[in-house]
Amino acid sequence: MSTNREEDQAVIKRNVEAAIKISAIFVMLYWCYTILSPFLSVVVWGGLIAIIAKPLNDKLEGVLGSRKRASTLLTLAMLAIFIAPTVALVDQASAGAQTFITELQEGSFNIDEPSESIKEWPLVGEKTYAFWYEASTNLDATIKKHQAKITELLKSAASSAAGAGLTVLMFIFSIIISGFFLAGADGSSQFSKKFIVRLAGERGERFAIQASLTIRNVARGIVGVAILQAALAWFGFYLIDFPAAPLFAVLVLVLSIIQINPLVLMVPTAIYVFSYEPSTLIAVVYLVWSIAVGFMDNILKPIIMGKGTDVPMMIIFLGAVGGFIAYGFTGLFIGAAVVVMGYEIFMAWLTEHGSLES
Repeated sequence: MSTNREEDQAVIKRNVEAAIKISAIFVMLYWCYTILSPFLSVVVWGGLIAIIAKPLNDKLEGVLGSRKRASTLLTLAMLAIFIAPTVALVDQASAGAQTFITELQEGSFNIDEPSESIKEWPLVGEKTYAFWYEASTNLDATIKKHQAKITELLKSAASSAAGAGLTVLMFIFSIIISGFFLAGADGSSQFSKKFIVRLAGERGERFAIQASLTIRNVARGIVGVAILQAALAWFGFYLIDFPAAPLFAVLVLVLSIIQINPLVLMVPTAIYVFSYEPSTLIAVVYLVWSIAVGFMDNILKPIIMGKGTDVPMMIIFLGAVGGFIAYGFTGLFIGAAVVVMGYEIFMAWLTEHGSLES
């Protein structure tokens, strides 16, 4: 009887010790998380950028003969590609805003009267024409009449500009961190594979490769196609001398990335071109160009996102869109990778279960 009691006490003691150790581990992990959480999004982005850029970094390494030189050169190139257009856009926006404020203060700012064809725009034509005409005839009275709405709009714009500035800084730091990941690519790759193998067993390495491939395909299929659409849209804006062409090209880029077809922006701009372009042929050609650019993603995305993988493209697309809805822009990549791994695990379980039954 005493022996059983001693055994029970020993079991209780071991369980209490295990519970204390597990609790201590969780407390330590939570403590580390709270300390590192401000940097988590930047580090995640750095990892995603490194995964996307690794094939190019490997090619540069073959040319230069050094991984560190290749990663340094690629990081500097990515910073230049990202920072240069951002600085140009900010400079143009600042110059435009300064000119606008100066003209308002001097009373030299004028708005041309709207074309009668604007009234024919569906749904918003009459209201747009009335507001535009009112502003063109008496701008001061229009500003005073809509002062509350204009003030609210300016506050929202200022808040959005501050958020955009923080996002730009985050991307700059993420690109720098990606350079460190690329420089130590072997160590990072081995760590990722060991971690996933520890979680998923023998198939872990396959899942790690599949996740990397999915992230690259999503980057090419969503971000790559969005950049292509924005570039072609800007080219069309530039050819017809459309006002604020760089700004509208950026809007096309944003819409395409967040999975809203840029036609919602480009078709109204094409309709606006009809109101001022003297040549109907040019306006029609631009409309056709806009529609072609808008529908481009319907053709390219399925081809690119499903390339090199046996996972159905619809699974990847749903994971990307669902991840974006749940976690924002980062979720485009993380959501697709997680859903693909979940699909692979489910199919492996289904295959094994079927083979056992047979």
